Amino acid sequence: MKAFALDFPRPWVWKTVLSALPVWIAFGLFWRVNHGAHLATLMTTVSVALAGASVALWAWWREYVGSAKQRGAREAHSQFLAAAETSLDAFGLFESVRNDAGEIIDFRFLYINANAERLAGRPRSDLLEQTLSSVTPIRSTSSMFARFCKVVDSGEPLNEEFPVKYDSVKATWLRSQVVKLGDGLAVTFSDISEAKATQERYAHLAEFTDSVFQNAPFSIVATDTHGLITAMNVAAEKLTGYSREELVGKAPLTVLHDERELLGKALSIDPAATLEKFAFAVLTAGVAAGEMEEQEWTLIRRDGARTPINLAMRAVTTDTGAVSGYVSIAFDITERRQMLDYVTHLASHDQLTGLAGRALLQDKTVHAVELARRYGTKVAVFVIDLDHFKRINDSLGHSAGDQLLIEAARRLSRSVRSTDVVARVGGDEFVVVMPDITTVEDVEQCAANLVARLSPEISIEEHLVQLTASVGVCIYPDFAADAKHLLKRADSAMYVAKENGRNQHQIFSESMLKETAERLTMEHALRHALANGELSMRYQPQISLTTGVVTGMEALLRWTHPKLGCIPPVQFIALAEETGLVVPIGEWAIMTACCEGMALQDELGMDLTVSVNLSPRQFQQKNLVHVVENSLMKSGLPPERLQIEITENMLMSNSEDVLDKLQRMRQLGVRISIDDFGTGFCSFSYLLQYQVDRLKIDQSFVKRAGTDANAAAVVRTIIAMSHGLNIKVVAEGVETEEQLRFLLRRKCDEAQGYFIARPLPPEEFCDAVRTCGSKLPLRSIEPITEWVR
Repeated sequence: MKAFALDFPRPWVWKTVLSALPVWIAFGLFWRVNHGAHLATLMTTVSVALAGASVALWAWWREYVGSAKQRGAREAHSQFLAAAETSLDAFGLFESVRNDAGEIIDFRFLYINANAERLAGRPRSDLLEQTLSSVTPIRSTSSMFARFCKVVDSGEPLNEEFPVKYDSVKATWLRSQVVKLGDGLAVTFSDISEAKATQERYAHLAEFTDSVFQNAPFSIVATDTHGLITAMNVAAEKLTGYSREELVGKAPLTVLHDERELLGKALSIDPAATLEKFAFAVLTAGVAAGEMEEQEWTLIRRDGARTPINLAMRAVTTDTGAVSGYVSIAFDITERRQMLDYVTHLASHDQLTGLAGRALLQDKTVHAVELARRYGTKVAVFVIDLDHFKRINDSLGHSAGDQLLIEAARRLSRSVRSTDVVARVGGDEFVVVMPDITTVEDVEQCAANLVARLSPEISIEEHLVQLTASVGVCIYPDFAADAKHLLKRADSAMYVAKENGRNQHQIFSESMLKETAERLTMEHALRHALANGELSMRYQPQISLTTGVVTGMEALLRWTHPKLGCIPPVQFIALAEETGLVVPIGEWAIMTACCEGMALQDELGMDLTVSVNLSPRQFQQKNLVHVVENSLMKSGLPPERLQIEITENMLMSNSEDVLDKLQRMRQLGVRISIDDFGTGFCSFSYLLQYQVDRLKIDQSFVKRAGTDANAAAVVRTIIAMSHGLNIKVVAEGVETEEQLRFLLRRKCDEAQGYFIARPLPPEEFCDAVRTCGSKLPLRSIEPITEWVR
């Protein structure tokens, strides 16, 4: 009866009965007391009442606990549904379906969330209470079904990724997490299709990157932060001669470099540097900041051979910016070095004799004087001019004259020490610089020896030629205080030797200082030339060799003295530079050229480039850029129509101040041109550094190009190299149709010279421009249909 009451399906019935029982017992007790019941009966009644109250209290407590559990279960169920339904993954509960033998033969859907519906492409009403095999392609014979059964039997969870092969499932890749839940499963499916596609793309990208790395035509070597090689491509193996197995993970990058070269660079940074600490730091200096550093180094191959390389280093950084390693890209620059050396040799040496050229001679002489000043020794300069060379050259021909010059150069080279300098500075003029001379007697003996060595007859084309020479000598510090005056006074002494009968030597002396007095007279006149209005500008047209049209003009300074007449620029320009007068004269020339150039353009109605020469002395002006800018502003000449011409020696000075002024001029829009190119000692690397727009081939090469194979080779080389560097080439000194024909064949860009037009005053320039094109027989020179007259 008790059990029945406690389990009665209507709790309020037995709750009422149990609640009323204590009341009923209490009432009976009260009645018995009032009617005189015995004590035993009273005790029995009280006991029964207490028992009834206890039962009532216990029943009430059980009801309270049961209600709390139900509320907790309902809350947990609600929380489960909320979590399951808002999950980004597909989730489902399954119970095992077993046969009579207790074997699992299928799984039944108990619950699936909304994402499971979307993934399956079916509503949950079609799936709940259905078996897995009846609504999905998964059959009891499949491997996946077997893995599900194993989870139920063993209790071990299952985690796996697999591709989806069923069209009904809205995913291509899934990740499953299966755990045992009672006699069933709780399964979570995550759609990883996008992640797998991304992974595949990255895999293809990595494969492509590795292919690029391995098949790159240049050497690529990767290192860690300490310089240990971590990877290298096939080109690196070919360049270094090492295999990957020999270096990767075993050797530092510095093993491929010249230790002395690295140490020398390290010592320039820190006098206490050692290879162990600074070798790799030298290679990566400045790279850690995220910039690419590019330098030229010497690579030491596995066989010990030395190869010049261009090495670019770059840091590899993480997302946080920390350096995780370095990548070096290198390529062999042997051919480039050889080409630059060849071009440098062309520019610094005489092509016929192989001797030093004028610019190299100047550098060597300055160096010799500086050493002599430091150690208290003497320097002797010998200027040697072959006697009657023009007569021999004219009678026997240029080929014979060239052979004569070659033989003279050979004899001079054999007559001096290995430390002496032998140079050819003109057609038949040579210079010998002898450092470490102690007495004038030694100089006398050397000069006499040079005259004697040149005197034996030379057999040229079956003709015996008697060769003699006049030698002028000047000694530092006896008769000259610097290299410039040393060369100049030796040249003056040479002319004295010629005047005294040739085939002899003369040492410069005080009696020859007459030239100094004449120089002072000219200097005095030059100081007043600007104020007296004796200076003027002439303009020589420059034509395009692709159109035949005048494209520009070179502004040339002229001096007409009332007594001395027209003084050649070769005489007063050098004097102006020496005295510093070139500064005020140069300012006037720039302003005048800009103003007259603009006026000529307006009159002609066409754009013309105005080229103005600037000397090294002018670049010492602090306000040079302001002078140029002011001239452009006052004249109205567009900056791009002004072209500043400088010499090769200006580039070779490698002065930061010069570079700064040139860059500031370029920022204004002004163009930069190199005048007399080929006569100095200029490397093409300087042309890139200074951003040169034009090269002007020296007229000495242009004049000899038709008859001198070496001169022709120089012109061809300069044009080809310049076009390769996107630099235009102007040939000056064109005086014959043959020279113009040669330049046209070599695709020279522009030309100027007497064959086209002489330097003209402004009032004659426009008429010359209008008739210039019609005077040039371009059609007969080069049958190119696009010539425009």
